[in-house]
Amino acid sequence: MAGISIARGDITEQRVDVIVNAANRAMRGGGGVDGAIHRAAGPALLRECVERFPNGLETGDAGWTPGGDLHARWVVHTVGPDFHAGERDAALLASCYRRSLEVAASLGARSIAFPIISSGIYGWPLGEAVGTAIHAVIDADASGITTADEIVFVAHERSMEARLQAMLWSRRPPATAEGSIGALFDRVPAMTDPPHSDLGPLRGDTYLEALLRGRLAQTPQPADPAETSALLARVITEITGIPLDSVEGDGLAQVPELNPGHGMSAGVVAMRWWREVRIPMLLGG
Repeated sequence: MAGISIARGDITEQRVDVIVNAANRAMRGGGGVDGAIHRAAGPALLRECVERFPNGLETGDAGWTPGGDLHARWVVHTVGPDFHAGERDAALLASCYRRSLEVAASLGARSIAFPIISSGIYGWPLGEAVGTAIHAVIDADASGITTADEIVFVAHERSMEARLQAMLWSRRPPATAEGSIGALFDRVPAMTDPPHSDLGPLRGDTYLEALLRGRLAQTPQPADPAETSALLARVITEITGIPLDSVEGDGLAQVPELNPGHGMSAGVVAMRWWREVRIPMLLGG
């Protein structure tokens, strides 16, 4: 099973075997990630694209070229669906990740860096683009098609990093250390199980919990429950931007980074539920 991680930075600077390029059908360079990779790789990349893909590349497919001036040995190019142009089949978007991993495997690549395909000028809603990326790569890894030991998703900004991390940890949570705050989440009923409260939880709370458990997976639990409660509240505030002790009324908050892309409560967090139900439950109260 490959290690899957999230990094914030410039994908062109990743020191991996393969950088995945979100290309267009013509395979002649473009804007966004495509343009940045072509600029960093130098003119040899365009020459390789012209030679190897005289008729371009179909949506959902992938092919490779040498990496030119990049740190990466190869570039795997894949053409994502254009949401604005009506290409709205998520299976096409998932195919980009699977085909990229298949092509990288044919090269014997051990490390791969992905952007979030179609999330830029092609206009896929971020929640769905991120969810498709994480699910497609985890499922492809489980099927055994990749030779990679390391797969990294590269986010260019903090909000995208948070979306990716929440989605990744919700599907593949990290191991928690014994006695850690993260381990508290393993000893209480899952959010999808009873008991429930009229206050929550909602869809966004699932992703908030994944981030909390992951961030605190190795953090020792203080002896004083009040300190544990304060630390949980502080991390919730860091993630949501909302002080937990200032929540009033129904306590519902919209947090875009915790939006999985589907459902009426997508991205909605029940802050009062955390303060009055979930944190006391974690502390055994």
